[in-house]
Amino acid sequence: MLLSEKELKDLCLRTRKAVETELEALQPEIENTHVFPDEYFDICRKYDLFRFAIPEEYGGLGLNCEQFFMVMEEFCRGPGGMRMNLHHANGLNWRILYDHGAEDLKAKFLPKLANADYYINFALTEPGCGSGADIRMTAEKKGDKYILNGTKTLISHTDIANASYIIAVTDESKRKKGGLTAFFVETNTPGYYLDPMPHMMGCRGAGHAMVRLENCEVPAHNIMGKEGDGLDIFMNALAHSRAMIAVTCLGMSQRFLEIAIARAKERVTFGKPLASRQAIQQTIADMATQVHALRMMLWDCARKFDRGEDIELVSSICKLHGIDTVRTVSDSCLEICGGIGYFEEFPLGPVERMYRDARALWFEEGPRTVQRLTAARVLINNGGVIE
Repeated sequence: MLLSEKELKDLCLRTRKAVETELEALQPEIENTHVFPDEYFDICRKYDLFRFAIPEEYGGLGLNCEQFFMVMEEFCRGPGGMRMNLHHANGLNWRILYDHGAEDLKAKFLPKLANADYYINFALTEPGCGSGADIRMTAEKKGDKYILNGTKTLISHTDIANASYIIAVTDESKRKKGGLTAFFVETNTPGYYLDPMPHMMGCRGAGHAMVRLENCEVPAHNIMGKEGDGLDIFMNALAHSRAMIAVTCLGMSQRFLEIAIARAKERVTFGKPLASRQAIQQTIADMATQVHALRMMLWDCARKFDRGEDIELVSSICKLHGIDTVRTVSDSCLEICGGIGYFEEFPLGPVERMYRDARALWFEEGPRTVQRLTAARVLINNGGVIE
């Protein structure tokens, strides 16, 4: 569903208001408990926050990528753990099932996802190896089932997830050339276990754990796509998700910029507001330049996605620039705010918490080194063309 310009603006403003009032009010409790209260999901339903991108036929709003990114920029101004939750709900959770799942699974679970009554997390990374073709979890076919064994680590939202997308090795001889398969595994399946992990620096509430599968039987019907498609499915999903991480960088950076400007206007030193000082003005101009450039890059990426084009290159570039932007802008904001910005309670905005939350973006969907390698591989193959 394409919204009119006014409808989109209203949705963006409505989302920002929900984030900066009702959802922000829940965060002090979450900072201590590391758990989302029931009120969080009630607010998500009230404002249709899980419906943004899910197709209308399954109860969602069906926004295209460009409009969805605009709304998510507003949501990403808020608490990092909630952002992680909505990122997955509107990105990876439904899309893999919609694109690659059996029709009966889609009919059963997609409407529940849209209503925040069901949650699927994304389990790829493993301890002692990486997040790609070198994984070790195995899936052995026995009749019409697969027996899964292995461990995943750094898996988000394990405390609320009803199912996981899990990639495992089904043919050791092929590996990345058709030897990995993606499975939809419900968390109440016998042999599915969670092992606790320490709490994170930021993004609190996005409960992390290790997922351990021991002789876990999964129906062949629950394969996403077909056997051997796993790596392609996850890499394609990651391309979109990387762009969403860049949207997160954008939403946070925009809010850091606004807080920095407000502080520069109110803070007076030696009889003059900080905003009147040339050094501060230059810093603010540099912050805004990076933010605006990131926004334009993301709109271009979203339009390419909506046209059905490959976004592997541009999504990696967006995330690379996004990390650089939020790092520079958050540092500049804290410097302009001064010592008071380092405290937990700062009237102009949660700078201290946002600063911690932003650091998770270095690693989600791959660090800067991975984004550079991905972009360089594509660029070298096509002679440096960015279409």
